[in-house]
Amino acid sequence: MNERSEILVEVTRGDLVECVHRGSVAVVDTSGALRAYAGDPELVTFMRSAAKPLQAMLLVESGAVDAFGLTPAELAVACGSHSGQPEHVEAVLGMLEKAGVDPSSLDCGVHPPLHTESRRALYESGEEPWEVHCNCSGKHAGMLAVCSQLGLDPEGYRDPGHPLQDRILEMVAYMAGMESGEIATAPDGCGVVVHGIPVMNMAYAFARLATGAGLSEARGAVSRRVREAMRAHPLLVAGTGRLCTAINDLPGDRFVSKSGAAGVYCVGDGESGLGIAVKTEDGDGRAAGMVAVEAARQLGLLAEVESEALETYRIMPNKNLPGDAVGQIRPRFSLRSARVL
Repeated sequence: MNERSEILVEVTRGDLVECVHRGSVAVVDTSGALRAYAGDPELVTFMRSAAKPLQAMLLVESGAVDAFGLTPAELAVACGSHSGQPEHVEAVLGMLEKAGVDPSSLDCGVHPPLHTESRRALYESGEEPWEVHCNCSGKHAGMLAVCSQLGLDPEGYRDPGHPLQDRILEMVAYMAGMESGEIATAPDGCGVVVHGIPVMNMAYAFARLATGAGLSEARGAVSRRVREAMRAHPLLVAGTGRLCTAINDLPGDRFVSKSGAAGVYCVGDGESGLGIAVKTEDGDGRAAGMVAVEAARQLGLLAEVESEALETYRIMPNKNLPGDAVGQIRPRFSLRSARVL
C-alpha cells in the first residue's frame, strides 16, 4: 500500500462503512503546476487506456486521417474503449477498410461486447465475438492505419521497439511533459505498449489535450481535432450508459475524459485549463470515475446542469442481488491546495 494514498470512496451497508477505496488525485494546470491533490500525486502508475487519445494523436499527425478520409466518428473510436455496440463495430471496420487493412490484422484479443444488449444480440444471431468487438479494437485499427500511411510493417505493430510504438511513446512523453526514457513501459491488457507515468503528469497531459496550451502549432492543431472528435461523438469513445460518454457529451464543448483499466480516470477542462487524474489503489474503475466527478465538483468546474447530469455517477446505491438499495457508494475526500508542495 502507498503510504501517501488516502480514502477516496466509502461503501456503506446500513449505517456502517463496510469498505473503502484508497487512491490518489492530481489537479494540474497548463503550465504543469500542481494545483490541488489528494493522496500521492507523484505516484507512478500505468496510464492504461486513458492514454488512448494521446496515442490517437499520431493518427492525425501521420496524415492518415486526411489521406484515408477518416471521419470524426472513426477518430473518436480510435480514442475510445468502446462497448462493442453496432456503431462501434461499424466505425472500426470502416477505418480498416479505408486504410486498406484486412481486419484479420487486428491483434488486440477477443472478448464479448461490454454492452449487454449488443452481447445478447450477437449470441442470438449465432455469431461469436471476434477482435472487432474488443474494447481496444478502435485503438488497434488506428495504429494499423498509421502503419499503412507511413509504410511501416504491420507485423508486430503492438510490440515494444516497433517504429510505431516508438513514435507513440514520444507523443505520450511530449503531452505529459516528460522524456521518453523516463516512462516505464509494459504490455497492456490488449497487448500493446502501456505507459507508466506520475498521476500528476497524466493530469498535465489532459490539461494540454483539452486546451492545446503549450503545444507546438502543429500539435496544437492535432490535439484540437482529437478533442473535437471525442466531443462530437461521445458514444464512440465509450458507449451507452458510461461515464466517458456522459462527460464528453456535456454542453459547451469543454471537457475531454477517458477511463483506464485498473482504476485510472482522466479529465481535461478546456475552459479552466485544468487536468484531473485519478488512480484508485485497488484498481476499482467505478470508484475512479466517481472521484473524478467529485474532484470536478469540488473545483467548481461543473455548472448546476452538468452536476445534475453526472450525479448518478458521483453517488451510487449499494444494491444487493434482489435489487434493494442497502447503502451507498460515495466520495469521501477533500482536495487540498498544492501550495504546500
